[in-house]
Amino acid sequence: MASTQWFSTTKDSGGGWRLDIVSLLAVIGESSIEEHSQAMTSSWTCLLPRIIPAPQVLLKPSRPTRMPQLPSSVVGIHNGTLVPTLNFFPNIIHPIEDLPAFGFKVYEIKHRGEKGAPAAPTNNEKMNSAESTSLDLGVVESAGGPEPTPLRKRTGTLHHMAQTLTFSKDLKPHIPTDAFSPLNIISMLSFLLSIGLFIGAAFLHDGTAMVAVGTISIVSSIVGYASWWSPALTKRVFHSKVPAGDVAIRTREGAFLIIKCNEEVTRELYMGTEECEYYAGTTSYRILVGFGTFLLMISVVLLGNCEFIMQAAIGGSYMLLNFSFWMLSLLNKRRFWDLSLYEWNDITPADALNAHLTTSSLAEESASFTRTMWYAIRETKKIGWLKKMGAAPTTKEWDEWLQEAEDNAVKGNRKWRAVEMREQIVGMLKTSKMAEPEEDTAEQHVPAVEIDAPATR
Repeated sequence: MASTQWFSTTKDSGGGWRLDIVSLLAVIGESSIEEHSQAMTSSWTCLLPRIIPAPQVLLKPSRPTRMPQLPSSVVGIHNGTLVPTLNFFPNIIHPIEDLPAFGFKVYEIKHRGEKGAPAAPTNNEKMNSAESTSLDLGVVESAGGPEPTPLRKRTGTLHHMAQTLTFSKDLKPHIPTDAFSPLNIISMLSFLLSIGLFIGAAFLHDGTAMVAVGTISIVSSIVGYASWWSPALTKRVFHSKVPAGDVAIRTREGAFLIIKCNEEVTRELYMGTEECEYYAGTTSYRILVGFGTFLLMISVVLLGNCEFIMQAAIGGSYMLLNFSFWMLSLLNKRRFWDLSLYEWNDITPADALNAHLTTSSLAEESASFTRTMWYAIRETKKIGWLKKMGAAPTTKEWDEWLQEAEDNAVKGNRKWRAVEMREQIVGMLKTSKMAEPEEDTAEQHVPAVEIDAPATR
């Protein structure tokens, strides 16, 4: 039978006010929420009043300015632009952490509906170029051709409302969250669950639970708006003649990725900065976070003083939500973002698919950094980008090997014995001339530039 008294009027004496453990459930689950916080606050569903585990994750004194990046070496094959990290969205398209040591992949990425990436120059054009070891400016996207396919943007009603309320010009292309992403679904279910808890508290005449659920739900809306943002990509403004946009990526484990794309895709995904454009200004954010913190403290106290039935219901709801967010960690990040603006294909040559595997004891059939690097040179027919990213040691012996590799790649000699030639030129085989004891050969063994290890896995 529901109580006719809405609020307790006594101190803790067994049946009055008390501080029970259920209030801790509201702030447990920080690691799971933190992992999804950026994707969660990039969707309009972050504005819904609802209970969420560990809302204190969003109550921070500052907000991130960029999406997370992974340490790697990313260089433009034809333009020579070098960046030391891989951006967030291309790592969703081709996760480099999934690449095995000495792996090799070739992808073609373009805007959906685009005819294709610029064709690579022929072997004859390569041989006629002035100096192929330099960063090639001969592969040029013509300014006289058709206009590049523009990056289409999803601009729904809520997006237009946000622009109006925040006076945003929205000049840059944006990648939205997927409309039916698991995070959006959980946010909607949490919203409905909060309504159910509020109605249940009213039915039981538990005013403390009504205020607690209402307050902590309002906190999620306040901090959700304060952290509401949209990922803005770099936009190419002038369509003049530029080198082709193909990109090469080297990982710390010695794997290589070759990305065939035009300059627009390169700027948007690889060379540009993925910025976080927030709808609330910095001052507004801090005011809202301060107010949200105050309401959270009140709601935590109130949660510990609800009736037993509501404490059980609220505690069970938080356990269910914590379990749901933990399950989301097992899903591919591609399910959370709408990357339909792009289409990509794995076009790795058949004779390089097993670059990471050792098939025999022969040097040419054993997985190695040298063999994978040769596959990359064979695909790009260039070595300038390799030198730019510091993939090979900077010695005269390695320079000679690189030149031999480029010459054979330009000639189309796919069966060139790269590892054997490395041993002969650099002198690493036991049968070759051994270095003198006082000779320092350390620089022959490691890349000129090392890549940092990722902070987390």
